[in-house]
Amino acid sequence: MGWSARSLATVLAAIVVTAGGHATSPPTVVMDNVTEYDETANMTDEEYQNYLVEYITPQKSEWVFIVMHSMVFVVGLIGNALVCVAVYRNRTMRTVTNYFIVNLAVADFLVILICLPPTVLWDVTETWFMGTLACKIVLYFQTVSVTVSVMTLTSISIDRWYAICHPLKFKSTTGRARTAIIIIWIVGLASDIPELLVLEAINKTKRMYIYLTQCEALWSQESETAYQIAKIIILYVLPLSLMSVTYYQIVRVLWKSDNIPGHTETVQMFNANTYNNGFNRTATMGCNSTMAQIKARRKAAKMLVAVVVMFALCYFPVHLMNLMRFTVGIYQSQVTALISNLSHWLCYANSAVNPLIYNFMSGSFLLTIFRRMNKVCRSSCAAVSNGKPLHSGPSL
Repeated sequence: MGWSARSLATVLAAIVVTAGGHATSPPTVVMDNVTEYDETANMTDEEYQNYLVEYITPQKSEWVFIVMHSMVFVVGLIGNALVCVAVYRNRTMRTVTNYFIVNLAVADFLVILICLPPTVLWDVTETWFMGTLACKIVLYFQTVSVTVSVMTLTSISIDRWYAICHPLKFKSTTGRARTAIIIIWIVGLASDIPELLVLEAINKTKRMYIYLTQCEALWSQESETAYQIAKIIILYVLPLSLMSVTYYQIVRVLWKSDNIPGHTETVQMFNANTYNNGFNRTATMGCNSTMAQIKARRKAAKMLVAVVVMFALCYFPVHLMNLMRFTVGIYQSQVTALISNLSHWLCYANSAVNPLIYNFMSGSFLLTIFRRMNKVCRSSCAAVSNGKPLHSGPSL
């Protein structure tokens, strides 16, 4: 049995399930072979338009989500930009891990800048106002950003696993890190091309108003279900499983051993080479630095594990909602609407929280930024005290 395509109420019921929805109940509809009541059938065009405007106007509870998204927007853009600036300005921070962290920050910055504003408007009003082209671009970059983030986190875990658990089997370099980042973006940009080709802004009202227009894929429901489940497995389940294994082994090595794997063999080789040249004291100093290296690696491992845990927690609700929506179905209620909006916010919040983790658990990013700001301030103050203008420009 199907639903009538002419019923606005049915359209609203379908939209609130997928977009988060309002607390306001749509008109009552029953199955086609019994009866159907459409309270908008006898409305004039003006009454019908006012009805739609009233329906999509944000409720008080939804203004809370707008404020929450605004906070994420500001914190995310500033935080991720500062991470990139810190690594760019400080050559000593241009390590393999930090290259990947900058790549993660770039992906987070782009998804917040490009995708957050239109998707918030979409969630709150249940209407896609920006047409088919923006529909394709925004949803495409959402998936690309998630793919790049997941592959970057996975690459970091594999790099750290080799560096700590098997240091003599693989030598990680910044050149290889840059190559890996290029590959990550190529795969990320190619990953969502199938959905990009079928996305389109579709009007959902029986009278051709822009209200309740949706950005949807035009392929069959079976194809959409298969594609979304594949994304959940490839972009969430498999990467988290791999990262769990690698970080478990990293933690076991760093916290259950007082020596760095491969360090003894390296020192013995270094001793053999330096003893003949009379520099054995340098080799001894290398041995004494083992505990310092272990402490530094433990601190870095804690930070990276925290980033992965936050990713897992922030993306779990939206993946669970999608899985249920495409398998068992979700019936709209105030609770499911709240969970849907909150799950969307958590995805963007994850992009904003990473720079905070770097600063609070590492300190090197924040310290570099403060040093840079202090240096600029001192230069400016010195220029002012010497009576020199800070900026020379055309006189007016």
